[in-house]
Amino acid sequence: MKIVSVLNHKGGVGKTTFTGCVCQALALSGFRVVAIDNDSQHNLSTMLGTGVHTPNIRDVYRAADGDAAGVFLRSVRTTEVPDLHIVTSQAGLVDADISSTDSLRDCLAACSLERFYDYILIDNAPGMGRLQEAAIVASHEIFVPTELKQFAVDGIAVMERMLESRFGQAAHITKIVPNFYKDTKRQNSYLVALGSLFGDRVTRTAVPADSVFDECITESKVLFLHRLYSKGAAYYLKLIHELFDLDEQSVWEAMVAKRKRRMSEDARRRFLERRRKQDATHAS
Repeated sequence: MKIVSVLNHKGGVGKTTFTGCVCQALALSGFRVVAIDNDSQHNLSTMLGTGVHTPNIRDVYRAADGDAAGVFLRSVRTTEVPDLHIVTSQAGLVDADISSTDSLRDCLAACSLERFYDYILIDNAPGMGRLQEAAIVASHEIFVPTELKQFAVDGIAVMERMLESRFGQAAHITKIVPNFYKDTKRQNSYLVALGSLFGDRVTRTAVPADSVFDECITESKVLFLHRLYSKGAAYYLKLIHELFDLDEQSVWEAMVAKRKRRMSEDARRRFLERRRKQDATHAS
């Protein structure tokens, strides 16, 4: 089982959309995935269609050491994507809820989640406080989505130095994902700068700026089930191949099959609903 923190101490770089799309793509590719919403804005909980529930990650942090694992397991919720589960967050989540930055790591180990899941992805708020530290300590890898702007590029270098000073080799940025790509001369110059600074840790796939992401969130749609043939979905499929060394053809075939099944289920549900309404009209 691999645990990944999605982190950037700068806000507005697309961390939550990245986390949600990657979780959905992995689950639809046949992996068992749990997402942890470690952000008080709880946008990932909304994106994955569950909203806020109790218990949630705040209750896990505030539980006594011996109780945290049980609270975590009771916090796990299903989503509309089979094999994708989530531990939601809530607006009250703050750094002070964490008694020890080792608590999440110890809790996940006590749950023996490797029996149930292949991947855990943790979505983090901007910043570098105790909430982010707890996620870092619990994780095997750190993925950093970033804008292609000067401050964003500079900020990753600052963040890496910060991680090294606080955690040494225990926390390492393994992948940097260019986001909101528009193929402009300026953005391409920042891609070159990222490559010069971080080498092959920068993904070859840059996620394009595409309104399909906002559409899916607004309409509560799953990108790979409802907009599989969009540009955004195509680039995310390339990206998860690169991030997790998956076979592109196998992933595509799995997505197509599950999209076809979902469309069939949706059509059947609409048919039965129409029949129900017709029967009700005739009965009246």
